[in-house]
Amino acid sequence: MNRPTDPPKPRVQSIGSLVSQLISRRGYAQIAATDQFHEAIAAAVGKELAAEVTVGKLNRGVLKVFARDSVTIQELTFQKRSIIKHITKQLPDAKVSDIRFAVLTK
Repeated sequence: MNRPTDPPKPRVQSIGSLVSQLISRRGYAQIAATDQFHEAIAAAVGKELAAEVTVGKLNRGVLKVFARDSVTIQELTFQKRSIIKHITKQLPDAKVSDIRFAVLTK
């Protein structure tokens, strides 16, 4: 029986839901996914070329990748199929169907 003087009971949440909320609020899942995409790109094109790129967001199966210059974009474009194949193999749940390259502007 709740009397008017009883304090309200605190709402109990599971640890799993609290951790999920924290991860989504802080963006840790996005950071981890970006690192995984970058590793897959490095496996496809090599570490030297991968050092020139920054991975953007994945939106509707299209991964945005930024490069420092247009020469790097041209090389990445030549290797686009190989990059998508590596990403699909290493990260099948990501469902990357295409990659769009752009020059990184500051």
